[in-house]
Amino acid sequence: MNPTYSKSLLSALMLSTLLLPTTASASALQSASEPPMVLLASTSNTSQLYYQFGIPGGTIGGPALLKNGVIYVDVRGIAENAGLKMEWDKSGQRALFKGWTKSFAVRIGSQSGVLDGKTVDLGGIPFKSKEDGIYVPARFIVKAFEGNNLRLDPKTNTLSASDLKTYNIFTETYGGRTYTLIKANGDLYVSQGKDKVLKLTSLETSFDWAGMQIEKTPGGLLVITISDSFGEPHINTRVVTLVFKNGALLRKATFAYQFRGDADLKPYDNNLLLHDGNTLRLIQDGTGNITATLDLLKLGGEEDAYYIEGIDNDILLLRGNQKGLLTLIDRKTGERTLLYKELLTSEDQEYAKNNDIPYKGDTLKFVKRSGDTLYFLNDSPLTGKKDLIYTLGQ
Repeated sequence: MNPTYSKSLLSALMLSTLLLPTTASASALQSASEPPMVLLASTSNTSQLYYQFGIPGGTIGGPALLKNGVIYVDVRGIAENAGLKMEWDKSGQRALFKGWTKSFAVRIGSQSGVLDGKTVDLGGIPFKSKEDGIYVPARFIVKAFEGNNLRLDPKTNTLSASDLKTYNIFTETYGGRTYTLIKANGDLYVSQGKDKVLKLTSLETSFDWAGMQIEKTPGGLLVITISDSFGEPHINTRVVTLVFKNGALLRKATFAYQFRGDADLKPYDNNLLLHDGNTLRLIQDGTGNITATLDLLKLGGEEDAYYIEGIDNDILLLRGNQKGLLTLIDRKTGERTLLYKELLTSEDQEYAKNNDIPYKGDTLKFVKRSGDTLYFLNDSPLTGKKDLIYTLGQ
């Protein structure tokens, strides 16, 4: 046999062991649903390896280690990012990673592990590092997090994979039931005790800093409001309102804004108020039927996302997201009144028109209505707090 050919063949065989487990391991781990086989062309230096795995919204990476022909990665950071908690057993040798619909366990020095309740061959032997890390075969990690396209770039010695899933959730308990929101995709579930977990709906969007409020209306409708701050530095806010009847989703509205939207909007005339910044729907309590639809863009007069800060049979209080000026709308005539011009001092008027910190617009807050009198509180950084009134038809 040609000596040169023999050396090339030997090198190729050695390289193929970098990510592949033993024959038994490959048989245990490989299936149609697993990541494709790692493709290795050539590499000149395997003394320092790195990994970079694709996760929802970005990547996660760091150094990797080569040991006995298997590439290992410290799984702690990946698991934490994915919403899994790690627990050591009393011996400090078995690590359990557990989260929403996902769990796995590995033992230091053992090639066997448990993935989602089933015993599997890890394709290598986990070990601790001097920094108290727990290194696990990279191929098993990608499998555990349902990733794809595991491969090594021989030019950069970087191990990559895509589409690793996360299992971050937000939960809220109401009426003896637990409501769970999957942050990665907006799937919403409900469970009660040991009963089967039921999927209520999928919002088909990701959530970052999410919170959930759940309440039941006098008419028996279940209203779930999900608030989320996202982007950097989390100045964007999205509010999703879901109305359920007997477990079925009847109505949904999503309102996205950037500056302010802190009005405490109460049900009106036995109707729930669902709005997305452009359209307001009045939903009859009990039935869930739509009793009226208001075009906020037409009423406000400008292309904007509108907050609703008050409503009655004859009036509507709107505040545009961009300018932040509270506007009184006559629902019969469509006439608009900029309240800051009617109620504030010249100093506060100038502030309302030109300020942008912490948000644009005036500092008026609607308090209540009595007859034809509207009561407001102005919390001005210039002139302090002051109660103000506006009389309709004046």
